[in-house]
Amino acid sequence: MSGFATAEMSRIVVAGTLEELSETLEAASKLGAIHMLDYDGEIEDISLGSPDSIADNKSSLLAKMRGCAAELNPKQEKKKLSLVRSLLEGDFSNSVDEIISKINEKEETETNIQKISQELEVLSKLSVLNLNLELLQNYDSLSSWIGELSDSSTMSSKINTIPGAMIIVGKYNKKDVVGVFCETEIHEEVQTIISESSFEAINPQNESGSVKDLIKEFKENKQMMNSKEKSLESEIEEWTTQNGSNLLACIDLLENDLEILNAPVRVAVSEHAFVMDGWIPTTSIKDLDDLKNVSTIVETEKFEKNHHHDHHHDHEEELPPIAYTERNISKPFELLTDLVGRPKYGSIDPTMFMLFTYPIFFGMMLGDIAYGFFTILLGLWIKNKFNDNQAALLASKLMIYIGISCSIFGLLYGEILGFEVGPAYEGGGHGSSDEYHAMAAAGSEAGHAVPSWLAWMSSLYPEHGFEKNLPFNLTIAYPFHRVGHNMTDLIIIALYMGIFHIALGFIIGIINVTKEHGIIAGFFEKGSWLIVLMGGFLTCYGFLVGKGEGLTDHYSSAMSDLVLYGGITLVVGIVCLCYGLAKYEGFGAVGLFVGPLESISLLSNVLSYMRLMAIGVVGVKIAEAGNKLGYESMMHAFENLFSNGDLVSMFTGIIALVLWISIQIFAWVLGVFSPNIHAARLHFVEWMKQFYDGSGEPFKPFGTKPKLVEVE
Repeated sequence: MSGFATAEMSRIVVAGTLEELSETLEAASKLGAIHMLDYDGEIEDISLGSPDSIADNKSSLLAKMRGCAAELNPKQEKKKLSLVRSLLEGDFSNSVDEIISKINEKEETETNIQKISQELEVLSKLSVLNLNLELLQNYDSLSSWIGELSDSSTMSSKINTIPGAMIIVGKYNKKDVVGVFCETEIHEEVQTIISESSFEAINPQNESGSVKDLIKEFKENKQMMNSKEKSLESEIEEWTTQNGSNLLACIDLLENDLEILNAPVRVAVSEHAFVMDGWIPTTSIKDLDDLKNVSTIVETEKFEKNHHHDHHHDHEEELPPIAYTERNISKPFELLTDLVGRPKYGSIDPTMFMLFTYPIFFGMMLGDIAYGFFTILLGLWIKNKFNDNQAALLASKLMIYIGISCSIFGLLYGEILGFEVGPAYEGGGHGSSDEYHAMAAAGSEAGHAVPSWLAWMSSLYPEHGFEKNLPFNLTIAYPFHRVGHNMTDLIIIALYMGIFHIALGFIIGIINVTKEHGIIAGFFEKGSWLIVLMGGFLTCYGFLVGKGEGLTDHYSSAMSDLVLYGGITLVVGIVCLCYGLAKYEGFGAVGLFVGPLESISLLSNVLSYMRLMAIGVVGVKIAEAGNKLGYESMMHAFENLFSNGDLVSMFTGIIALVLWISIQIFAWVLGVFSPNIHAARLHFVEWMKQFYDGSGEPFKPFGTKPKLVEVE
């Protein structure tokens, strides 16, 4: 049962003299298995510890190195601990200062280049006026305007009619550059004309001399700046190549060191001693030898939860943090569990169950061979792209799992890219049974014609297909055409899966409540719901099936009995539910009225699993629409091109091909997101609410193990 429960925890208390504190924290960090509890400082004469005296220097160095790494984007590479320590204790910090100085110099050079480029742009515009800079501004008796506009003809004609005003016009990049000059007495009149035009002012530099000479000078400066920038960039790249991985390793180790140096603020200290309180996985107690060697006292006590057999909300106790047990295959599904909070200590961990149910639900909804393959490729891409991120690696495995499930269900459904594949049969075509042949011949499944390049897949299925009727109106088939004659069968399967899934939740709930409050509480709190679910199912099944046509008297009588006994079971369940709500859930007498109303919610919970059918059918129809609009049009166009040489058909075919691919990509992307959302909803809302308490505190061990530093 270890895979269905969280790790057992023990309380750990470490104490010693203040001289031992530093070594104790270092040993605890190396162990990486103690969840430290922060001291609250409420005990008189016992205070919080102080960070190590060198913590500030380490923090400054870490901030500096992080900033440097953010600019360089170096590659990761593992380094030996002795090398990294020697770098931190040596002059590597000075080397980092030097490269930061070069980075700042490079940024300053880039800013100067940008500024020179802007000034060159202005000078280039002014050069078309053929005037020295000192002639463009700073007059005592004249007003001047320098600017540009798209067409200066209207403004020129108006200004040329004004005595005491003149305009000079040049052309630059399809715009007119103008210089307007006038006596100060007519300043306002000329300003009015300029304001009425689309005039954009140009501010000349406060320089003198030839504009062309200045342009030459600025170009030389820009060339020098560009050379300097390239030189600095080359030096920075060379430093990054030689020291980038060392920089990241130093950052990694500094983060670990800083956590240790700041840890005393979490510890209770007196004038001469310290006490560190926390939790440790029981399986890690055997690894405490190093900690015992540097501390005076190391005591552990396995946590034993108090079991209360009365109303459980009246009792609160400090519970250990939640650490998952060591697992491999099901570990990616811890991401899903963490989305709703970790399970309460001592309760069943749902992660292992989701290893099976989550991929099944996803595969049932998306269910396409090609889309499953694409999802697997997406998972592999995430794995390669973010191979240094633990959460991303788990997410990649999760994508691979659901991709495999999607392809398996696609094979069962006989679906690939929205095309429906079936076994070959005499006369050509694809089918899965005689019934399917008749329905297909009648056009019930038109639009699923399989392209010739997929015809080989018919060999994956039996010659005439396989179909078998099971008890409780269940039908299984291979291939199972969910958008064809097996759609009703899929609805029934989805409902049965909902009943089974919710029943599983109630069974887990019974176990959880029984462990904490006893078998009686477990029966009335969760078992009553299970009885309601079973009674409701039997009643509905007997009623619906008993209304069918062509039933024998014996079978009809059996269905009537099923309705009777199912109804009795349902009533018993509701009575037990009312008692459980009144006695154990704190509703009191109100529970007598709430029970019947709450029991109705089970119907909506079960019907919610209909989405296992509906979401998949909608996805198939989207892909099928793409095949009709895109693929069929593309094939028709290319056939017309090759048979009649119609070049227009080539463009039509390419457009249809792009349309088909686009719709397929859309259908797949939607298929990745939508089934994931609905599969998560079925687990978080319909299933886990029947038993789950996500109030557990995540286990956070003290000591960040460096990822880029190898301990020798």
